[in-house]
Amino acid sequence: MTARGGRRAADGEARWEGQWYVVPWQVIFRDLDAFGHVNNAVYFTYFEWARTRMWLELTGGTSATDVSFIVVRAECDFRHQIALEPIEVRVRIGEMRNTSYETSYEIRTADGRQVSATGRVVVVLFDWKKQAKVPISDELRRKVRLFQKEAE
Repeated sequence: MTARGGRRAADGEARWEGQWYVVPWQVIFRDLDAFGHVNNAVYFTYFEWARTRMWLELTGGTSATDVSFIVVRAECDFRHQIALEPIEVRVRIGEMRNTSYETSYEIRTADGRQVSATGRVVVVLFDWKKQAKVPISDELRRKVRLFQKEAE
């Protein structure tokens, strides 16, 4: 807990906030480059961590073998530098197609005021044993709407 009674980002307790799944994170030294700010490639790792945590919560999974999608496209817009500080990585699911869906991201300062980056990643649901894409089930669509508090 912080002195103000809120949770520190390092506590790692993810939560649903509106239509966003919010994952607190403490930037660590290895994420920084020689200039003292988070290296651009690391932002995609932050996206990955938030996306995976959200997926496991949505599906009830508990391990890496429960992640049944592959990334087919990833993009990031950098707005402000991030230093050795607590941040929040926000993710939500957007358009869902037959076998793929989009995830949108915001990386914010821990107080939520400043957006440091935005991004978009497209994933395809994938059966690792068959090495083939699979359709998105009605059950998954329902869970996404419920978790993101969308109207049915």
